[in-house]
Amino acid sequence: MEANKNRIVAIDVETPNGRDAAICQIGIVVAEFGDVVKTESYLVDPETSFDPINISIHGITPADVRNAPNFPTLWPRIAGYFTDSVIVAHNAPFDLGMLAGTLARYGIPVPPIEYCCTVQMARRRFSRETYGSYRLDTLCAAFDIPLPHHHDALCDAMACYRLYRELLADFGEDPRDVRPYRRAVKPMQKPAGKFSTESETDMTLRKLRELLEGVHPTTFLNPGDSMAIAHWMDRHADLCSDPPFDEIFRYLYRMISDKPLSCAEEADLLRLIGK
Repeated sequence: MEANKNRIVAIDVETPNGRDAAICQIGIVVAEFGDVVKTESYLVDPETSFDPINISIHGITPADVRNAPNFPTLWPRIAGYFTDSVIVAHNAPFDLGMLAGTLARYGIPVPPIEYCCTVQMARRRFSRETYGSYRLDTLCAAFDIPLPHHHDALCDAMACYRLYRELLADFGEDPRDVRPYRRAVKPMQKPAGKFSTESETDMTLRKLRELLEGVHPTTFLNPGDSMAIAHWMDRHADLCSDPPFDEIFRYLYRMISDKPLSCAEEADLLRLIGK
């Protein structure tokens, strides 16, 4: 069933760490026929640990979510926003991947979702060199969109919605903008054949090494690399607690969160992936 394009729901999620499919805050902006009709922001008890790097990004601490609902408690309040709407997010594969992973973690079905990614919208309309980056803060500055509290989920969701409107107003619609969300599912491992010598872990690490070819972890990622890494993390979310992937996920999360690694951290990441 095609989503109602007259109802746009912009979202943003913040996460407690780079290992688990977990959300500690979600911001929601609901617009109908171009007018914002509702905004909601919820802290969420992720029922897992916080990493210092994540706290440094969004400022949310374990004390802040001590009395917050967990996601199964919150979901019935917000589930309706994800049906008969177009979901908009900046780097949507990451936000929707975290949402879908969190739902799956609690055994809650993931609803059919039609979505639009403002990073992908921007990439179709102008080159990266036009403004120097496709990051939300950069594009908000370029289009004179307020972003007073970057990495507050509601503030980012509102900025994302306004950016979505600006891109449509200035550049028009593109039929590729809205698409169904399909969560990447890790394929079943085929039985080892007579000549198979590569384990599933080795194969996964090899694919990651190929993905990271040409990526420079000590610099800001371009949006294409960021989305590709977010897709990989979504596809392999079931590995995020297993060594060496727990450490690998921590580094990858920093990279897609616009937190370049130090040279020592880059060397450690390369060691972990066997490069």
